[in-house]
Amino acid sequence: MTRPLYLHIGLQKTGTSYLQGLFLGNQEVLREHGLDVHPRQRREAYWLMLDVRDRLRPHNPPQAREVLRGLPEALRSAPGRAALVSEESFSPAEDHQLRRLLDACSDREVHLVVTARDLARQIPSVWQQGLQSGRSITFPAYLARLHETQGTPAPIWWQKDLPAVLEKWGRHVAAERIHVVTVPPAGAEKDLLLRRFCSVLGVDPAHLDRSSVGRDNRGLRLEQAEVLRRVNAGIPDELKRRDVYGDVGKRGFSVAVLGGTEGRRILLPRSEAAWCQELSEAYVEHLRSGGYDVVGDVEDLLPREESFAPDEQEVTEEQVAQASVAALTTMVSRQLESHREVKDRQLAALEPGWRARVGDAVRRVLGRS
Repeated sequence: MTRPLYLHIGLQKTGTSYLQGLFLGNQEVLREHGLDVHPRQRREAYWLMLDVRDRLRPHNPPQAREVLRGLPEALRSAPGRAALVSEESFSPAEDHQLRRLLDACSDREVHLVVTARDLARQIPSVWQQGLQSGRSITFPAYLARLHETQGTPAPIWWQKDLPAVLEKWGRHVAAERIHVVTVPPAGAEKDLLLRRFCSVLGVDPAHLDRSSVGRDNRGLRLEQAEVLRRVNAGIPDELKRRDVYGDVGKRGFSVAVLGGTEGRRILLPRSEAAWCQELSEAYVEHLRSGGYDVVGDVEDLLPREESFAPDEQEVTEEQVAQASVAALTTMVSRQLESHREVKDRQLAALEPGWRARVGDAVRRVLGRS
């Protein structure tokens, strides 16, 4: 019997980081229960996506080109009853690109897994994620672009137009083997998304160790997002290369400094409610009529009242200044802590006699002043 391969292709900002971290961190346990995870490292899954989508660049390491080449043999030699490949940026692949990926899936029976979230929560989350990748577009301008390009294959819709993603991949994978896992609404039962996802894989989530995977992947708040947006606007484009900006701008500044601080949630303005509701209802109808395996409640994709702000969520200059000072304070404090540790190690390495003579010299200088 042909063994299944579960290909999780996104969508973006649908709990993918949590799920990937959990499965990558439990590979041995999953293997014992018949599920192999490929590739075995997150960066290799990212390289696989880059290669599939023709996005590898000269600055990518040579081994990045080996992941796709090695995938067929890795899947053939995997001992489990099933395998999982997960990367949320597979979903925008063009027809010839996704065929390349499917051709590399050895003799497996490919099952597509798509995690989907209601647009009212996904849109603000994707916008701030774009800021964390170096973009500087304002939220109102981002929303205007969504309206202008709705119904087109514009990149801004690649990770949001659920029917378009399903129809494209459905030309290569039968609808009954396309599993759409809906992200539960805010306040839902803990680990409900995980249980839904595991039900597709045939894995009992009780076997998984969740202690090493953080659940709090909270994005930027409104004030911090505006600080990052303005910083990005001042950074030359040549410094926004993925491997450079990702370490400094995203993980170093956005996540480590701005992330997790207090502020207002980024919400869709109330003026977008009717548009969002109409579009979401169309998505729900597509799922109901498309023959897909919907895991969860399809109405989880309809927006909730609390997802809309009563105003346009303007950020004042005072709020920007406060958030900027807080960020600078964090950055300088960490530099001081690091510098103090270096100084303390240097002092501890001095011989007792040297330390005494240095102390005497300092006191003499201070005494003359």
